[in-house]
Amino acid sequence: MKNKKPHAFRQYFVLISNPNNATNALAVCSSCIKKYGTLEETRVRPECVTSNRANLCQNHLSKCANFKEYVSSEEVQRILNLSVPEDDKNKKKENIKVNYLKFIK
Repeated sequence: MKNKKPHAFRQYFVLISNPNNATNALAVCSSCIKKYGTLEETRVRPECVTSNRANLCQNHLSKCANFKEYVSSEEVQRILNLSVPEDDKNKKKENIKVNYLKFIK
């Protein structure tokens, strides 16, 4: 099994096992846990749980009122502007495609 580097949003979530997909953990928002008291209470709230993928965690934080309640607006903007590895991969693929199209013309 590969030990992948955690994505930039990992520190804002607690990981729990995913009963439907053993290879991808579920991420429970730390701000939601703070709001609702315990991990057990929070993990049953679908609005507080997402798959542990950088783009999904970033999307959760962008919509999470609890995150915005506990973190300053400047810090929220800084965090939401962190790099998303999936976006970087897509940009690389797009650049390869553009360069290939230029090459074959």
